Amino acid sequence: MGYIIGVDLGTSGTKLAARGPRGVAFQRRPTVRGETLAARAVEQFLDWAEVPRNEVDRLVLTGVRTSFFTRPLLGLPTFTVPEFEAIGRGGMIAGVERALVVSMGTGTALVMAGPEGCAHLGGSGIGGGTLSGLGRLLLGEGRPDRIGKLALRGRPERVDLLMGDICRVDLPNLQRDMTAANFGHVAPDAAPEDIALGLVTMVLQSAGLAASFTLRGRDVRDVSLTGALTQLPQAREQFDFMEACFHLRFHLSDTAAYATAYGAAVCPEELYTELRADG
Repeated sequence: MGYIIGVDLGTSGTKLAARGPRGVAFQRRPTVRGETLAARAVEQFLDWAEVPRNEVDRLVLTGVRTSFFTRPLLGLPTFTVPEFEAIGRGGMIAGVERALVVSMGTGTALVMAGPEGCAHLGGSGIGGGTLSGLGRLLLGEGRPDRIGKLALRGRPERVDLLMGDICRVDLPNLQRDMTAANFGHVAPDAAPEDIALGLVTMVLQSAGLAASFTLRGRDVRDVSLTGALTQLPQAREQFDFMEACFHLRFHLSDTAAYATAYGAAVCPEELYTELRADG
């Protein structure tokens, strides 16, 4: 068996995963538009991962941009798979049998995944696109990684209204250091670092809250976090805090940013739609 290359053609980046005899390799590349640029990205990834083209069995594409693709790439067998299937199966990279997969990309998607399959339960328009857009407006910086780095020097009490600001004691399920209102207590002299932290906190907490509300009344407690925002330096601390607040288990793997590309690579063949040379 040769390599299967999963390609997640996202709005804010292209993620690639190679799964084959010598293990798994991952890489992120800029967003591509069109088949020519996508083929070049795959070719460069194969060179970087040292995977000869003749060892590639197939390319499996997923993501919002696959609807524009009609022909195979690089003369290799090329298929597409539904994005929510790739998200769900990629979320299993966390090592759990059944979980709510929260894909934090440009927006946020919620997919229940388990042995019986994957089901899209909903989502939110708040995600990496929100962080990028508001960062550009408020900070003059649109790259989430740079916003996250700036936020490391921020102080939450300079921008957010905390429960401790309005209540002297912990209430049931409402600890004093929980956020009562994002950007509800902005200091007149709030620094860019404080604003950056407020933005990061708002976006990450929105994803955690969406997971908590979605799982109410269900017997699933595991949440697999995937997508580019898992790489923010605040992600682990934020979700550890929400884990204790919401009584959930948030799983965040080192390769979570590439989970959907990996999910495409492991999707079963019955989910494939082939792209043919004759269109």
